[in-house]
Parts: sequence; structure tokens; C-alpha cells
Amino acid sequence: MNVHKPIILILTDGRPGHETQSIGIAKILNDDQSYEIQFLKIQQPSKFFKQVCKKAYSWLPKFWMLKHFISTEQIQHLSAKQNVQYIVSAGGDTLLPNALLKFGLTYQNRSVKNIIATSLRGMPPSAYDLVFTIDEAKQHCLPYVYYPVAPNKLISFNLQQDIAQARKSLKIDVNSLHCWSVLIGADTQDVKIGAAEHWVAMIQEIHAHAPNDQIFITTSRRTSPAFEAKLKALADQPNTHLILVGEGNQTPIQDLIYAADYILCSPDSTSMVSECVMAEKKLIVPCFSDTNLSQQFVDYYEKIKEFVDLTESSRIYEVFLKNSASIDHKQHLKQIFLQALDR
Repeated sequence: MNVHKPIILILTDGRPGHETQSIGIAKILNDDQSYEIQFLKIQQPSKFFKQVCKKAYSWLPKFWMLKHFISTEQIQHLSAKQNVQYIVSAGGDTLLPNALLKFGLTYQNRSVKNIIATSLRGMPPSAYDLVFTIDEAKQHCLPYVYYPVAPNKLISFNLQQDIAQARKSLKIDVNSLHCWSVLIGADTQDVKIGAAEHWVAMIQEIHAHAPNDQIFITTSRRTSPAFEAKLKALADQPNTHLILVGEGNQTPIQDLIYAADYILCSPDSTSMVSECVMAEKKLIVPCFSDTNLSQQFVDYYEKIKEFVDLTESSRIYEVFLKNSASIDHKQHLKQIFLQALDR
């Protein structure tokens, strides 16, 4: 490890959904591998304390507030480093430590910029150099940077290498025509993904049309045991691989995304959809007769319809056969990030 490299410091609250966005931003900044990426887990004071700090941010002592999120030893360690160039984080719980650490390092005459992916929730915009948002209404408001899909860890500047490695890990037969990944979550308050029987019938139809293709079906930690049990009807289907998380299978989801030529994803997880999009994959979100989406999710899929097809399951072949070019999101994001940071 080259200790002389400038550092991108990722502040993490321990939540995977937030961490993947931070990693995506760091990858955009580090596409030429000129930075060292480091992680720092923040402490979480009470919700009441954070509310007070936000309301009184302008006059409360910044170093006193910072010590509630980062230990004195960690602050001293960071203060001794001369090469922290970017502070990156995502999620509302990182709003205060991100801004406070930027203040602390700048106070020591450091040239450091901070980036966060979340709504500001009462924090002053001037506390950040760049705020990433998927809220189109804020795209012309400084210091916001807008893009309809959030960056995440599936961004790759070595995509073909990552695809080859994923296929090797999954032991995909080189004679297979194509690889399909079917990513299934679970019903939520806002989304009904459709009955397991409908997913099984759709996958059986895919196999009937393309018997030599490899099909990987994976569930999530939220998928019910009853749903997973019904998927076992596919266990004896040739070239079909069941990855049931509820039964302890820990195949990395990134391998299933990178390896796929085509991806079918249930509509409940916007983070999973975003990861597929950032991996530059052809993606369909299938809808069945019993699929139901809240207006918030309808609006979300309308906003990203350029990248994702929300369509009836009976039309998946028609959609996949469209000669649509993949979109190089990482280059778009890199351009708008660098332009914003140079302001």
C-alpha cells in the first residue's frame, strides 16, 4: 500500500445500503486508482442530541460535537494525516460527522472536500461541497448534484474483468448461450412482488425458450420460507440454479449481477435495481396480475424508465430483444461530480 497516496475517507454508519452508495462515489473519484480508500465507523449519539446539534449547528463548538461521533483517538489519528482529500458518506446519520470532520480538518489548513448522499434535514448546505440527490427538483440548486440513479459499489471501471471473474466464480459453462439472473425480494408495505407460482411459471417459460441458457435464481434475507419452498419446484430444471438465502446460501450478489446477460428483479428493492443499473445490465422488473406498487414506487420507475423496463411478465422476451445500448453511467457521474467539485 502506498502511504503517500491521498485518501478518500468513507464515514460509515454500518448500514449496507448507505455504505454501497459511499463506495460507488469513492469509485467514481478513484477511477485511476490514485487514491487510497479508508473506512471509519462513526459512533451514534442519541437522536435528541443530533436534533439539538442540527438546530444549533452555527454556534455550538464544532470539536465538542465531533467528539460525540468520532473518538478523541480517531480525531488525533486523522489530524496527524496530511493527505485526506475527500470525506464521503451516505445517510442521515452521517450528516453531522461529515460536516464536522470537514470543519476540523479545514481548521487545520487542510484542503479537503466533503461529499454526502442524503437529504440535508436541516443542515446548512454550506457545510458540504457536494450533496448527491435523486430529487429532480434540486438538480439546479447548489451544492446538489442530481442523477436519477444513485451510485453504488457495482460501478466498475474494469467491467469485462469483473464479468469474467464472476462467471468463473459461478462456474458458468462457456458453451452456455446466455446467463440470466433472477433477483427476488419480498412483499413490503409499498410493493407486492407477485406470488411465487407466477415467478416459477415465468422462469419455466424462459427455460422452455432457451434451454441451454444458465438461469440463477436468488432470494433475499426478507424472502419468506414459504416463498422459497415454492421456488424448489425449479430444482430439477436443467441449467437452473437456486440460491436460497434463507437456507444459508451466501453466493455474492455482485457475482450474480456481473455475470448476467439479462436480469429480472422484483420491484421492492430500489437499491438492488440501482446496483443492476450501475453494472450496465439489461434489466426488467416483471409485473404479474397480483403485482402492486404504491404511487411512490410508480413514480420511481417512471423516472428511471430510460434504464429499467417495468413490464408485464409476458413481454420479457420482447423487451430483452430490443437492441438497446447499455448506458455508461459511471462516466456521466464522473463528469458531473468533477464539474461540481471544481466549482
